Amino acid sequence: MLAFHLSTTQEADAIHMKRTLMLLAVLSTSTASAAGLTMTDTSFLAKAVRGNNFELQAAKLAVNMGRTAAVRTYAAKMIADHTKLGAGVKAAVMQLDPMMKLPTTVTYSQYDMLTVLKRSGRNFDALYRKDMVASHAQTYALFNTYSKSRAASLPLRTTVMNAKPTVKMHWDMALMLPRM
Repeated sequence: MLAFHLSTTQEADAIHMKRTLMLLAVLSTSTASAAGLTMTDTSFLAKAVRGNNFELQAAKLAVNMGRTAAVRTYAAKMIADHTKLGAGVKAAVMQLDPMMKLPTTVTYSQYDMLTVLKRSGRNFDALYRKDMVASHAQTYALFNTYSKSRAASLPLRTTVMNAKPTVKMHWDMALMLPRM
């Protein structure tokens, strides 16, 4: 059942990514892009980029340590999608502030979660599922709040609004992972 879900979502992902890339191309010529990052943007980025880094690192662990095919397949999808999302966010940020350095690390609590995942052994799949459900729920809430903010810069806000369906799909997929 998961394999069918992934194949139907791949089409939606491709369409979504094409729209996002087209929008970024249009926005790159926009005069609004010269406005720079707002405090709302930088606060959002500090959380969102570290969340993306965490989900990527956890997925890389899951590709190697996942006990079930469903977990490994989900993890591979997370790597592909989060890599694309990270590139889209970086492109939007570079329009607004080419000097902005995005975080390359995770938070201390995310680091601790990754450490526990590495040591989880036979409980890896259950713990990875729990972490992905929680992380994607937080990410979706963060994206939802940010995308409604009038203080958010248009190129970044648009990128985030376009990414919300993918984040929701990841959250739903995490909920569908087998409980171990």
